[in-house]
Amino acid sequence: MMLSRQFLMMLVAAVLLGLGARVVQKSPVPFWGFPRPMELIQPKTAFAGVNTASPDSAFTPSDKAYMVDLSATMGLYMKRSKYNVHFIDARDPTLYAAGHIPGAVNIPFEKVGEYADALSKMPAGDMYLLYCDGGDCHLSKDLAEYLLGQGYKRLAVYEGGWAEWSKETEFIEKKE
Repeated sequence: MMLSRQFLMMLVAAVLLGLGARVVQKSPVPFWGFPRPMELIQPKTAFAGVNTASPDSAFTPSDKAYMVDLSATMGLYMKRSKYNVHFIDARDPTLYAAGHIPGAVNIPFEKVGEYADALSKMPAGDMYLLYCDGGDCHLSKDLAEYLLGQGYKRLAVYEGGWAEWSKETEFIEKKE
């Protein structure tokens, strides 16, 4: 009887300490259920195609990532050199090798720690468009959240991702 009472007291103390630690840490992970998905915002001005606002005026520094569609992604692709827009493929290296947006670098979110050297060479003031497979793929949003935490302020997530890009355009590069 005494042993079970001590065990019960220790269990209650552990639960209370755990709850107290959650309150102090202000954890973004919910107590139950699933974490809320990352909220994406719209560009500041209309950006689609070649004859619209510049990426610098449409995608100003922000604490949130922008949401872009195929049209905006194509516009950014066409203006990438002039405005320092970089494309990042957040998928697994084998998927990247099978096909990706030309010029995109591969930084798979699930192995982001292994790419610390590449990340340290990325200018924080440049614009980065992140994508994965599209649809239910969350890797680009997860990578955007990570990069926002690292101080990057000009991020866009292409929600159509590789699935839409490879279906709608002929701009495809494969790693040999």
